[in-house]
Amino acid sequence: MASSKFVTVALTLVALASPARAEAVLPLELNRLEPVTGAAEGCRIWMVLANDAAEAAAIASLRLDLVVFGAEGQIARRAAVELAPVGAGRTAVRLFDLAGLACDRIGRLLVNEVLTCRIGGAEMANCADLIRPSSRAGIRFGL
Repeated sequence: MASSKFVTVALTLVALASPARAEAVLPLELNRLEPVTGAAEGCRIWMVLANDAAEAAAIASLRLDLVVFGAEGQIARRAAVELAPVGAGRTAVRLFDLAGLACDRIGRLLVNEVLTCRIGGAEMANCADLIRPSSRAGIRFGL
């Protein structure tokens, strides 16, 4: 009996001393805003989703509810966008157009909610916690 308690305590100590396996993160970059001219004037949004961590699994679906704020802080638009599929070990560029909204009128882009997140064949409940937003577009982008 004492030896089984010793084994249980020893295994617990080993588990506590082992470095915790870091959960994969999803770097999501707002890379560029590009004016769209012609019949459907507006702004083209370029996003980069990196899924190249060492133990990454394929992303089957990553659907986000985005809210676009105007330069003065008012809500200008809301859009649902799908950024997947993205294979394991890959990086993908996705773009979408916001018709009727000029790029210079956009002040901020917010990931309001993760609508769908399917990674490695499983629905992920904590997907918003995995997203690491950044911006190269000269506007704020975040959760």
